[in-house]
Amino acid sequence: MKISRRIDKIRSFKGFFCALFTVFLLLAASEFILQNFTSFGETLNNDEYMASLAFSDEELRTAMKAREDLASLGPRIVGIPGTVVFRYKKARRDSFNFNSFGFRGEEPQKKEENEYRIGVYGDSRVLGFYLAEENTIPFILQKRLRAEFPDRKITVFNIGIEGNDLQREIPFAELESENLELDMAVFYTGGGDVNYSFYKGNDDYKPFTEDEAMDLEHAMLDNIAENKKKPFLQRSAVVKVIKEAFWGDSVQKSASFEKELGLHPLIPEYEARADEFIAKFKSRIEYASGMLARKGIKSVFFYPPFLQLKKPLSTPERNLFYRNEIAVPGLNTYSIRCAKGISESTNPLIFTQSYLFNGNANTMFYDGIHYTPEATRIVGNNVADRMIPLLKKEFAKNKH
Repeated sequence: MKISRRIDKIRSFKGFFCALFTVFLLLAASEFILQNFTSFGETLNNDEYMASLAFSDEELRTAMKAREDLASLGPRIVGIPGTVVFRYKKARRDSFNFNSFGFRGEEPQKKEENEYRIGVYGDSRVLGFYLAEENTIPFILQKRLRAEFPDRKITVFNIGIEGNDLQREIPFAELESENLELDMAVFYTGGGDVNYSFYKGNDDYKPFTEDEAMDLEHAMLDNIAENKKKPFLQRSAVVKVIKEAFWGDSVQKSASFEKELGLHPLIPEYEARADEFIAKFKSRIEYASGMLARKGIKSVFFYPPFLQLKKPLSTPERNLFYRNEIAVPGLNTYSIRCAKGISESTNPLIFTQSYLFNGNANTMFYDGIHYTPEATRIVGNNVADRMIPLLKKEFAKNKH
């Protein structure tokens, strides 16, 4: 009897270890497949995982190369003493060239006689955080304008900088627009402004006192070499997939909403803060428009799309929306209130893209803020559609 019990114990242990070994083989096989046959294997963090769900394989390879090029620069943004302006240090990589003016692109040359220059100011969405240059908003705008006005040389500068907002973009334009010999300044901004206002209020920035290197390292700039030093579980593709699947299911089930996409109401303090933001944002636009007009430079302002106003949301976007609602109650409502407070205007000239992605079920905001390449092309072409009639009028007027 004792012998049979011992045999039963051995068999039970044997079955347990066989099951454990089977699970291990399954995980190892899954890891091998994800690492070698899908785009998930190249992702280093959650942001890149989200991008891998929305980007094509070719777009993701471009993104990874751009990520490595930017990461190799280390601290790459510096503040200008006596101002609130920061810009890139001059550097060149395969994916990015930062010129002596501190923005992406080749060194501006002396303006030609028949040349019309436009500077597009903005944040990482204008920069094209990890997009090929031809997929950035300024490049798309330049391509469309050159095709529309073949008798003019149209140059569009990409003055997009990570973490920028209108409060920094305006003094940058004040500082360098004449040196760049701009005819028009386009401000594509709003997302970073709203986030800063929600988290930190509406206080003005303090000027830099020295050449301060800015610590704006983004999660997507993890270096591959550094990633290899992390514990296996932190860089496991299987863990990323399981984690994202868990979040995708749990955040929707754990959130209790009044409606399908119900929202936490804002407390009075944040209602007042949002209203103050709207007033300050408009006053900054009015100041910039007047300041540039005195320099003989026309100005146009674009208020970008927001995840919170997109309908329908894709599955990844819904997950991001719910995460905001659970992790940062009020952020969604605050963003909507601020976006709805900015309306189109002719003086100063303001265009809004708040509902640009409505009707598009694809993922436009891969991380809730940044655009996919497809979304960037939609945005860039919409900017061009708005700009072409303006320039037609201006060029026709100048002929007379």
